[in-house]
Amino acid sequence: MTERKTGFGGRLVDGIDNLVGIFSPQRALIRKYQRERLRSAQYAAAKTSRLTGAWSPTDSGINDVLGSSNAKIRARVRQLVRDFPFFAAAVERVSENVVGEGIQFQSRILTPNGDLDKKRIQVVEDFFKVWMERGNCDVAGRLHYYEMMELAKRQEFEGGEFLIAEAWDPKAKFSPYKLQILESDWLATYATSGVLKANAFDQGIEYDPRTGRVVAYHFTDPDSWGKTQRVESARVIHGFKTLRPGQRRGVSALAPAVLVAHDLSDLMDAAIDSAKLAEKYLAFVETPDFAGQQAPMTQDDDGKTIDELENAIVQFLKPGEKVTFATNPGFSDKNAGFVRLILQMIAVTAPVPYEILSGDYQKLNYSTGKMSRNDYSKALRPQHIRHIRQFCEPTKVGALKGAVMAGKLSFPGFFTNPARWTRAEWQPPGSESIDPLRETKSRIDEVKERLRSQIEIIKSRGRDPEDVVKEIAAFNALCADYGVDPESVSTSVANNPAAVAGQKADLIELQDKIDELINA
Repeated sequence: MTERKTGFGGRLVDGIDNLVGIFSPQRALIRKYQRERLRSAQYAAAKTSRLTGAWSPTDSGINDVLGSSNAKIRARVRQLVRDFPFFAAAVERVSENVVGEGIQFQSRILTPNGDLDKKRIQVVEDFFKVWMERGNCDVAGRLHYYEMMELAKRQEFEGGEFLIAEAWDPKAKFSPYKLQILESDWLATYATSGVLKANAFDQGIEYDPRTGRVVAYHFTDPDSWGKTQRVESARVIHGFKTLRPGQRRGVSALAPAVLVAHDLSDLMDAAIDSAKLAEKYLAFVETPDFAGQQAPMTQDDDGKTIDELENAIVQFLKPGEKVTFATNPGFSDKNAGFVRLILQMIAVTAPVPYEILSGDYQKLNYSTGKMSRNDYSKALRPQHIRHIRQFCEPTKVGALKGAVMAGKLSFPGFFTNPARWTRAEWQPPGSESIDPLRETKSRIDEVKERLRSQIEIIKSRGRDPEDVVKEIAAFNALCADYGVDPESVSTSVANNPAAVAGQKADLIELQDKIDELINA
């Protein structure tokens, strides 16, 4: 049976069908047949039935939805991060794996011949290393560049976006270019008076209504009683994940898991409170001695209700009184499975592997662990790339521009062709092997068959290949200074286990000499 359309629209259609039927019954039947075909051609997800009930969600524009929901989503996510361990763990794991100790900067300036300009590269990296110190990059002088990088990622993950205002301090001793991280809540709900002109305004953002291009940001200073300040978009770095065209603000990645996380938090609190209350009472004593009964445990000396009970209470009751507690089965395997399902939902939303989020590795083996690690690595790549594009690259260009303007760096033609001087690579954190022996052998075979390069393998561990080569060269030089040949030692151990004692003696001697140099 087909579903009949009701309401004014349905009555209007029926009236037209009846009117057409008066003059041409055949035409009226054709109209009804075509309409029934149109209804049956819908997606199942778009049909209304007894199973969908009154489910008719409104499909507003993305910016309308964000404007009406974002403040409450941010507040709820932050509260769960503060109080719900698994949300706190999700934020920590994502920031650790996307930023870690910092997405490492590596200058890649080329000579006119297309070779790496090692001399200028060293100059730029030396400058950048000093500028990244907390007193040089942070306008407040508190955070290191990599700490700001991690904070920006936390802001994006919790609040859906990060905002950085570029500042210029002419009195700075090293570089005038500074960064200031701002809360997304500081974006004003109303525009600075008299500055919009032909532009439009939405959620603190002034933009060109013809193109959607952001013109300026309007911030409310939290210390000036609502006074707004307009900042040109060229001085603001605004990072978030774009989900729909025309989107002007970001939304937390944890938003789909907020309600289930809150319910799970309440369930766990209730279960723990119930178990604690059940364990408070050790025994109940019923006695005919009315004068010997214990004072009620529900009130204190002032007649106020006691909110907390001590452990192992022996409660005396009046003759004939009886206390019956509600039966509480506690947490069973079924409950544990439900909790696991909720945590898996949170893990998928984050996205963080369930085992990493929960700390539950009981059902993992090498194969499943490897699959989980590979899937997580793929999920991290877009986050690495987005953070590099939205945070690392703009701040790098600003820092180098400030250095050139302040005379710290001399780059001819920088402002006409900055691409040559700002060329760089960023190395995200890597991950260690689950089974080093097995994976190392596999990688050696891949290098031999030219399926991988040593550089790719080193980068997968989050290291700079140049640093690794320098460390190896430094170690070989150190061994040569003390008459130790690492190649012969390792070969002799591999071919002759009896040489282990000789290798051990050489290493002990080397360590003693190193200790002497350190203590000298």
